[in-house]
Formats: sequence, C-alpha cells, structure tokens
Amino acid sequence: MKYLSIVIMASVLFLVSSCKKDETKVIMNSNTPVLSSDLDKPLVLLQDNKDQPALTFTYDDIDLGFKDALSYILQISVAGHDFKSDSLIELDLDRKALKKTFTAQELNLLLLKEFLPPGKTGNYEFRIRTSAGNVYSNVVPLTITTYQAIAWAYVPGAYQGWEPSTADSLISATGNGIYTGTILFTPGNLEFKITPAKSWDIAYGDAGDGNISTSASANLVAPGAGSYQITANFNDNTYSIQYNQWSIIGDATAGGWNADTDMKFNNGDSTWSVVAALTAGGSVKFRYNHDWGVNYGGSAGTLKLNGDNIPITTTGTYSIKMDLPHLKYTITKQ
Repeated sequence: MKYLSIVIMASVLFLVSSCKKDETKVIMNSNTPVLSSDLDKPLVLLQDNKDQPALTFTYDDIDLGFKDALSYILQISVAGHDFKSDSLIELDLDRKALKKTFTAQELNLLLLKEFLPPGKTGNYEFRIRTSAGNVYSNVVPLTITTYQAIAWAYVPGAYQGWEPSTADSLISATGNGIYTGTILFTPGNLEFKITPAKSWDIAYGDAGDGNISTSASANLVAPGAGSYQITANFNDNTYSIQYNQWSIIGDATAGGWNADTDMKFNNGDSTWSVVAALTAGGSVKFRYNHDWGVNYGGSAGTLKLNGDNIPITTTGTYSIKMDLPHLKYTITKQ
C-alpha cells in the first residue's frame, strides 16, 4: 500500500509539472510587435499631394506559439496623454499585411476630425495594441502639420434664378465629402439642385427617400419658404434638410416683441446678418426658429444664452451680425 501511494503521488507531481511547463511554454514563446515608420523628420501635409502616400508604418507578425486569432489595432494619441481615451484614435490593421500607408488626405482628415484645427502642428504617438491582453508595440513619436481642406458645393435653384455661378454654397470644413449650409428659400421658389462646381456639368437631383443622384432629373424641394439647413453627403449620395432660422426680435424693431425679423446665413464665415431699422429706447434679442426655447441676449458685443436684452440708444438703420461659433455680435449704425 505504501508503494502504491508513492506511485500515485509521483504521477500527480508529473501531471502538475507538465501543466506548468505547458503554461510556461506559451509565455516564453510570446513577444511584442515592432512598429516603425518611414519618416525621420517632421511631416508637413500638403493639399497638393492629398492623393500621394504621406506616411507608411511597417510591423511584424508576432508568434504566440499556438494557432491564434490575434488582431492588431493602431493607436494614435496626442503626445504626453499616455494613450488615454480622451485623446485616442484606434484603427484596425491587417495583421498579415505587415504595413499600413496613409495618403496625405486620409491622415489630414483623421487628425482634423479628432485633434487639430487646419494648419496647426501637433506631436503624436503611435503604437500597436493587440487583442492578446496587454500586449503593445513600441511607441513611434511623430510631429505632423495639417492643412486647410475646405471644399464647397453649390445650390442653384428657383430662389436665385437657377444660376450655378451665383448660387449659395454648402461647405465641407475638412473636405470629407459632407457639405452643410443654410439656404434662404423665398415663397414659391422651393426647387433646387446641388452641384459640386459653379456649373451644370454635374448636378445632383432627387432620387427619392433622402437620396441624390447625378442621373435623377427631378429637382430637390424645400419644405417651405425660409432658411433651411441642407446637408449633402457625396460619399453615400444622401441629403437632409431642416428648418434653421435665426432672427432678431424686440421693441426696437418694427415688429416689436410679437414678430421676428429674419437674418440671413453666410456660409463663408458661419455668421447671421440683417440690415434693419431700429428705434432708440427699445431693445433686441436673437432667437432660434421663431421660438423662445433658444435665445441670446448680451452686452458689449458678447452673446449670452438667455441673456439680457440689448438696448438701442439711437434711432437709425443698423447692420446686425451674429457670430454664434464665437458668441459675438455687432450692431453697427449705417
């Protein structure tokens, strides 16, 4: 019996030892990917080279010592932020490709969307994160300068005589194929088309169900008169349109507190403006879509949500401008 116990104990120890060796084998054969770039100096992105390769990363395919389904993710972070979620981009990589190339436009759009305004220089860090727990590559630091990538589309229609050369515009701030702008439609003149240039060479019509197409002969139609924000997506050929109107109101205007004086949107600088007669002793405010739900008052040229009425001290004709992105306004007597 004693001999049998010794044999059983030896067998158990052998099995435990074997399990430990198998576990150690996986750890011993694992490694980390090595990431490198083709740059040895700061990168300045240029719109003239937007379709040319700007940055290429190469990396190796690590061997974990068993048949695995490992995936690679490229992480991009602002330098010094330690790849924290508030300053992090993650992109799936083809692990077997062993390289990833960005064109100037791809990289520019990526950085403009997440990090930098156009024409600015930033310091970034790149690394690979794997799906195998906390396995990361080395960090590659790069300094990159973006470029201004504004692009325009145009909205010829009945409201302005169907002339593309003088049509109001839509803007894509990053040149990503999505254009937005606000158009003032007049009563009875609601039909329009969208063109990528100031000509009829290419024109998008209504293909139904929120879609646009260069082969569609039907005109697009605004829901009614007034200012409408139009978004055209040339990537998937869709569009949307919604009411979008800022106005002034107050007892310094001809309509008093009961009627809005509509402003016109300027797609070039994202401001709203109107020329109106104002009366001394009264005041004005700015409000959205003819409703008090969203309104701005202010003082000394600074807008404040739900702020005080803006007093008018001298009767006359005024040029009034609202710069909502910067929370500024001007009321200038002509």
